[in-house]
Amino acid sequence: MKKKYIQILIFLYLIALMFPIDVIAQSKNERSNIIIESVVVNEEGKPVAGATIFGHEGAITAKTDESGRFSISVPVQTDLLIEADGYESILLKSGELEDLDSFTLKQSIFMYGEKDNVNIAFGKVKRGNLTGAISVLNPAEILKYDNIQSISEALNGRIPGLLGSSNIRGIGGGMVIVDGLPRSAESINLSEVEQITVLKDINSSVLYGSEAVNGVLLITTKRGQANKKRIDVTGHYGFSNPTALPKYLSSADYMELYNEARINDGLSPQFDANSIANYRSGNPYQYPNVDYYSGEYLRKLRPFSRITTELSGGNDIATYYSNLGWEQSGSLLNFGESTNAGSNRFNARGNVDMKITSWVKSSINATAVLDNNKGAVGDYWSEAATLKPNLFAPLIPIELIDPENSLLKGRKNDVDGKYLLGGTSSYLTNPIANGYSGGQTENVQRNFSVDNRIEFNLEEIVKGLTFQTNVSFDFYTSYNQSITNEYSVYEPVWNAGTNSIDGLSKYGSDIRSGNQNVSGLSFTRRFGFYGVFDYKRTFADVHQLSGSLLGFGNRYKVRGDFFGNKNVNMGLRLAYGYKNKYMADFSSAYVNSVKLPEGNRGAFSPTLGLSWLISSEEFMKSASAVNFLKLRISGGIINSDQGIGGFYYYDNKYGGTGNYSWFEGTWSGSGTVSVQGGNNRLAFEKRKEFNLGANGVFFDNKLSVDANLFVSDYYDQITRPQTQYPSYYANFIPYENFDSNAYRGAELGLSYTQKIGDLTLVLGANALYVTSEVLKRDEIYANDYQYRVGHPVDARFGLVAEGFFMDQSDINSHEIQAFGTVKPGDIKYVDQNGDGIIDSNDEVVIGRSQAPLSYGLNLKLSWKNLTLFAKGNGRMGAEGSLSNDYYWVDGNDKYSTYVLDRWTEATKATATLPRLSTLSSTNNYRSSTFWLYKDDYFTLDRLQLTYDVPANVAGNLKMKHLSVFVNGSNLLTISKFKDIRELSIGAEPYYRSFSIGVKTMF
Repeated sequence: MKKKYIQILIFLYLIALMFPIDVIAQSKNERSNIIIESVVVNEEGKPVAGATIFGHEGAITAKTDESGRFSISVPVQTDLLIEADGYESILLKSGELEDLDSFTLKQSIFMYGEKDNVNIAFGKVKRGNLTGAISVLNPAEILKYDNIQSISEALNGRIPGLLGSSNIRGIGGGMVIVDGLPRSAESINLSEVEQITVLKDINSSVLYGSEAVNGVLLITTKRGQANKKRIDVTGHYGFSNPTALPKYLSSADYMELYNEARINDGLSPQFDANSIANYRSGNPYQYPNVDYYSGEYLRKLRPFSRITTELSGGNDIATYYSNLGWEQSGSLLNFGESTNAGSNRFNARGNVDMKITSWVKSSINATAVLDNNKGAVGDYWSEAATLKPNLFAPLIPIELIDPENSLLKGRKNDVDGKYLLGGTSSYLTNPIANGYSGGQTENVQRNFSVDNRIEFNLEEIVKGLTFQTNVSFDFYTSYNQSITNEYSVYEPVWNAGTNSIDGLSKYGSDIRSGNQNVSGLSFTRRFGFYGVFDYKRTFADVHQLSGSLLGFGNRYKVRGDFFGNKNVNMGLRLAYGYKNKYMADFSSAYVNSVKLPEGNRGAFSPTLGLSWLISSEEFMKSASAVNFLKLRISGGIINSDQGIGGFYYYDNKYGGTGNYSWFEGTWSGSGTVSVQGGNNRLAFEKRKEFNLGANGVFFDNKLSVDANLFVSDYYDQITRPQTQYPSYYANFIPYENFDSNAYRGAELGLSYTQKIGDLTLVLGANALYVTSEVLKRDEIYANDYQYRVGHPVDARFGLVAEGFFMDQSDINSHEIQAFGTVKPGDIKYVDQNGDGIIDSNDEVVIGRSQAPLSYGLNLKLSWKNLTLFAKGNGRMGAEGSLSNDYYWVDGNDKYSTYVLDRWTEATKATATLPRLSTLSSTNNYRSSTFWLYKDDYFTLDRLQLTYDVPANVAGNLKMKHLSVFVNGSNLLTISKFKDIRELSIGAEPYYRSFSIGVKTMF
C-alpha cells in the first residue's frame, strides 16, 4: 500500500512540472474591478445572442442575452475575448474598451473560418481548401454527447473509408502520427485530442515517406488558448458484464459422450453406468462437476471508474494545457487473491506553448502513463477452457476428513480453515488453487514521451517564410513482478459407505519465500525528428502560393531487435490556389532504406492533387440547393520498404551443413552451403493510386456528402520466387520484386441535420466497399482453380463439404479422402479434379476473411436540454471460421455444449456436426466450407443520454457548465451467428458496459 501512495505522490509531482505555474497563478496584487456593459452585434448591426465574453485571462465569463447585451466585472487593464458560433472571435485590449457602445463580430466564411483549420502533413489548411482524400474528426464535439475515451472506439464506424479503427480502405493499418511525429496512440485518451485527421490517399500522406504507404492517422493534441482559462472535470462509474460465457458439458454428460467417442473409434467405454450416475447426482466433492464459469467463481458484474481533469489557459506570452486522469477496473473473478485483482491507470499530459521572442516560438509536450494490472498467478481463462469438470474437486472440505489424519494435522496451508486445495499427481496446480495460494502477479507498464517544437518566423528575410523543428523521444516498458508461492494439493481417499475421507495423498510443498520475481521485461524506444521550411503567401488576394521543404525521420527499437526500424526521407510540397476555387498540390518524398542494397536505397515518390470548387462558378449561382461543391482528383506513386521483413535480403547468405571427418577420423569439421542468393537489384515495393472524389453541402447546410472512388495497385512486392527456378537451385534463390495486388473501392459519408422547434436531429452514415485481386503471385499448382491470381487477396481456400458419410457403403462408393481413416459420421468432400483422391489439390476458394462492405451509423437527437446519441457499425460479405477447440472437439478435449448436435446413428438425418472421436480427427477438422459461417453483423456499440443542467443552476454551483449522463457500450449485436461473435474462448470475456457520470466546467 505504501508503494501505491509513493507512486501517486511521484505522479502528482510530475503533474506539477508539466505546466508553468506562473502562467496560471493569479496575481497576488490587489486589483480594482471595473464593470463593462455593452452590446455585441454583427456586421449588419443586429444583436448576437449567446456570445461568450472572457475576461481576466478567461477566469471570468459572461454571455450576451437575446438583445446582445452583457455586463461583466473585471480587473482594470483586462483584455476581453469575445466568441460566438458562426463568427470570428475578437480580442480587445484594455485600452480599446473605453467609449465603445458595441462590439462587432464578423461572420465566419463557410468552410474558411478560424474554426475550419484542418491539420495535414506538416501544416494546416482551411477545410474548404482540402485537395486530398481527407476525413476530419473533432473530439470536442463528440465528447459533448458521447463520453468515449478510447481513440480506436471513437474512430470505429465514424470515418468513411476506415475499416475498424486503423485499417484505411481495407488495405492495411495506417501510420500513426501524434503531434507531428510517429508514436503509438494506445495510451492517449480522446479528451487529450484536439483533432484526428485521416489521410487516406497518397497525395495527402506521402510527405511522411515509406511508413505512410497505407495512409496516415494524424492525431493532434490540445493546446491552451490565450485569454481563455478552463477547468473541465469528467467522472463516471459503471459496471461491465460478459456478453456471453462458454458452456461446457457437466461431468456425467461429458463421460457419456466420451464413451460414445471411444465406441465410434472401435474402443470400449471408459466410464461405467454406475460412475456416471454418481457424477450426475452424487457427493460433488467425491464426484466433482466443476463449472469454472459458474457464480461460484465469477461475479456477475465487474466495476470500473474514471476521472479526468483538464486545465488550460494562458496569455499572450505562454499558454498551457494539462490532462490528468485516473482509471480503475475490477475483476470478474470472485475468490482468493483474484477478488482484489484489477487495474489502475494514471495519465498526465502537459502541453506548453511559449513566445520566446517576436520571431521565435517554442512548444513542449510531455506525457506520462503509469499502468498497473494485478491478479493471481496463472491464466485462469485459458485453464478454465481446458480443464474437464470431472478431474478433481478444487476444494476439499476439512469437516469430511478424519481429524486425526497426520497430513491434515501437519498442514501448513488451507482456505479459511475450511478447505484443503484439491488436485492429483497429474494436476499439481489449477486456477482455483492459484487464486487462493499461488501468490500474486502484477503487470507494470510505463509510457513516457516528450517532444520539443521550435518555430522561427523568417518574415524579415522572406515574407511568408517560417522554419520549424521538432524532436521527440518516447519510451515504453513493460514487465511482470510477482511473488509466487509453492503449495500442496491433496487427493482424497473416500469411504464408500460414509461419504467421508479416510485418507489423503499430498503432492507438493507449502513454501512462501516472499521473494519478488521480475520477468517478461520488454521495452520500446523511439526517436523522431523533422525540420521544415514552410512558405505561405497570398498575392493580390487571389493567388495563394505555399510550399514546404522538409527532412523527416524516426528510429523505432524494441528489446531484442538489434537493428530496429528506421525511416528517413526528404519531402517537398508545392501548392497553388486561385481565389479558393482552383487548387493544385504537388507533394513528394525522397525515401531511403537501409534494407536495400547500395545504389537502390533511395527512390522518388511523386504525387499530384487537383481540386475545383465548382459551386463558386457563375453557372452554379442559380443552384440554390448547393451551398458547397468541390471535385477532387489525385494520384501518384509511393515507394516503401514496410513489406521487407528484415535486413540483408539483398545479400548472399551461407550456413553450415553436416559434420565431416578425414585423415583417418582424426580431423573433423562442418561444411558451408548457400542458403540464399544475393540480388543487388532488389528495390522498393510500390503503391500506385488514383483517387476521384467530391465534397458537397446542400439544402442550407442540412446535408453534407463526402465521396471517393479509388484504385490502388501494390506491386514489386518482395518474395523468394521458388517457382521461377529449378528445385536443385533452391539454396541459391534470391529475394526479388515479384508479387502484385490490386484494390478497387468506393467510400461515402453522409450527414443530415434537421431542426424543428426545440428538436434537432443529426443523422450520420458512412460506408466503404472495397474489393481486391491478386495480380501476380509466386505459385504453381496442378489445377487452375488452385491459383491465387485472380482471386481476392483475403480469399479463403479450403475443401467443399457435401454432408456426412452415412454408412460404410457410402464410404466405399465415394472417392478416397487422404486425411486418415474415415467412418460413418465423418465429413465428406467434393473431388474437384476428378482424380478419385480428395486431398489438398481439391481446395478451392470458399470465402473471404475480410468484409468487402463496412458501414457506420450514428444518430443524435436533441430536445431542449436532453440529448440522445447512438452509434453502430456493421460489416457484410465476409465468412468467419470455427477453428478452435470449443468447436473442433477431438482427442482428449473438453466438451462444449456445441457438440450436442453431433452425428450418431440415431441423429444421422438431423445432425449438424461430425461424430465424436478420441483420436485426432484430421479429416473433419480442416479448412472447409463446413466450418464457415456468414459473418454479417451490426453492433450498437454506443448509446448515451445526456442532460445539460440549466445555466443558472450551474452558475449557482459556481460552474460554467454542468451535465450528467448515462451510457452503454457494446449493447446489441444483430447477427445470425451472434452467439459465436460474442463468445471469447480461452481468454477474458467480451463485455457489455453501463455507466453514469457527470461533466462540469469551471
